[in-house]
Amino acid sequence: MALVTAERELGRRLQLVQGIHWLYGAQGDAYAALLRGYGSEPGPAHERARAEGPLWRSKLGVRVCTGYAPARRLLAARTAGGPAAQPQSALAWDEGLPDAGELPGADRVREPAARAAERALAGLRGEVDLVASVAARVPVEVLADVHGLTGADRVRLAEACAGAAGALDAALAPPAYDDAVRLLDAVGTLRDLLGDGAARAAVVGVRAARELIAGSLHALLGDPEAAGAAVREDPALLVAETLRHDPPVKLHTFSLAEDVEAAGERVAAGEQVAVLVAAANRDPEAFTAPDRFVPDRYTAGDVPQPLVPAPHGVTVESFARGQTEAVLAAVAGAGGLAAAGGSVPVTAGGAVRLRRSPVTWGLERIPVRVAG
Repeated sequence: MALVTAERELGRRLQLVQGIHWLYGAQGDAYAALLRGYGSEPGPAHERARAEGPLWRSKLGVRVCTGYAPARRLLAARTAGGPAAQPQSALAWDEGLPDAGELPGADRVREPAARAAERALAGLRGEVDLVASVAARVPVEVLADVHGLTGADRVRLAEACAGAAGALDAALAPPAYDDAVRLLDAVGTLRDLLGDGAARAAVVGVRAARELIAGSLHALLGDPEAAGAAVREDPALLVAETLRHDPPVKLHTFSLAEDVEAAGERVAAGEQVAVLVAAANRDPEAFTAPDRFVPDRYTAGDVPQPLVPAPHGVTVESFARGQTEAVLAAVAGAGGLAAAGGSVPVTAGGAVRLRRSPVTWGLERIPVRVAG
């Protein structure tokens, strides 16, 4: 009976939050409309939110930040912890988990990422999806190596990471009931495999690394001359610009633990804040030609660094950067995205982004045709 009651409560909660988003979105609230999120690209939703100003209040009771300077101040402030701090949380998938342990840094993940990338690239022939074949595969293999998993446990890890892939978006964009149950089960499997302390970090870190790898490969295909030159010169340039232009975490929500002055306003302790990281990283007051992908912009010393938040308290930047740089180095070493023949792939169709994923607005597929 208790299980049935819990299931009904979960279903009711998912429907309620989704209904609130639809209602306020229909009434013109740009943040609610963004959470409703049926657009195929994030840009228009973020521009609509930016038009409301650098810091404004949504009808959902959240202070929404789109400007780079105020976002930087808010992200640097002390925050209240715990799943309860998530605004309008529909699915608190990390409820009961302890504070996340640290993810391994770039120096520790580069070598296993390079090995995983070489294996992935060697298998690319014909029409393939770079998300499934490379971006989603490499972080899971790195995590398995870091935790020393072998055999059936590696398979379970891959299945659990796939099942939990929507966790970052699920608290703000309620998933279908069956997807929610699958996600919670996947988190349970990760707890069994890695322990409670590492499960939260695994969920967040794998998804962030997947999106950064996918975004960098997408950029490489979209502008092979400029992006390819950056990879050959220094993969870190391409990764840094991807963090700005197509960040793996595009929306970060939290509650403040202290008063903060931002954009000429006082944001009080206890208030819920939503930093639209993707909008702030394209703030024209902070970046020249913000909508252009310019990998060499960071060769100038006065360019601000892209904002990279720590979702669910997990610091993801070094973990994701190290893997992405290793993947791009492997791509350059292979002479392109085909390990054999050295040919650069021709896109077989436009990249496809996930719908109703306001936190990651993730790349679902990057179809390419690889000769070889």
